[in-house]
Amino acid sequence: ITCLERMLHSKRAIDPQQCVRALLGALKSSEPNHAMDSYHMVQLIKHLQSDSAVSDDDLFRVEWAYLPLLNQLDGNKPVYLQRKLANEPNFFCEVIQLIYLSDKQGDKAGEPSEEQRAIATNAHRLLREWTRPPGLKDDGTFDSEHFKGWLQRVREVCTESGHLNAALLNIGKTLIYSPPDVDGLWINRAVADALNNRYSEEMRDGFRTALYNSRGVHTVDPSGKPERNLAEKYEKRAEEAENAGFHRLAVTLRGLSEGYIKEAERVRSDFGKDEN
Repeated sequence: ITCLERMLHSKRAIDPQQCVRALLGALKSSEPNHAMDSYHMVQLIKHLQSDSAVSDDDLFRVEWAYLPLLNQLDGNKPVYLQRKLANEPNFFCEVIQLIYLSDKQGDKAGEPSEEQRAIATNAHRLLREWTRPPGLKDDGTFDSEHFKGWLQRVREVCTESGHLNAALLNIGKTLIYSPPDVDGLWINRAVADALNNRYSEEMRDGFRTALYNSRGVHTVDPSGKPERNLAEKYEKRAEEAENAGFHRLAVTLRGLSEGYIKEAERVRSDFGKDEN
């Protein structure tokens, strides 16, 4: 690793196979910090992600092994794994099955081994940071037909395995990253149609939760104005969705808007009491 670190700094060509072996070998090293800090490890992984000579299998192994470093708020992402989730419905279903018990299994599952818990933790970490919705292409355009086919396959596989509710919840969370429709609607119409489906309640729940959480950490404004602005934003989106025929989606968005109105009132009330 230290040799590769020097090569990275000197901008010399790095043998991708040597880099892969070194990164995977570092995980088994007993040396402190694997003889290299996290920053430089991430830089080497980014180098592999941008090198077309690296095989999919090698990228999979490296990104999976280093997920804790690639799921942070500094812009590092498991590019290959996110693309694989979005492109391969069977892989998405496998990840879901690593985390959640089957509805058909009930309480019959035995205590997972330490290795199984570690794999489930990694799978959960991958889904938690998943920001590439199915259908989104590398150039930023959206393939509606791919999205529909991907979703249909997930419904089939996860219905059979007993994981459909969990799958739909997680799909809903990543759909907040879907692009606007080419006709100007704030969300792609194929995505809106999927969310509006009568059998997509869990997907709408995940979508709403992710929208709410997307606000992130924020400073409380005693006036409640930020909450009122968000309420107005989602009410407008609800109206647009309703006008486009997506009535169930509109109800979800309107509920989010009403929640922010109540939050604004609570903020003003709390600060009013403090002033008294």
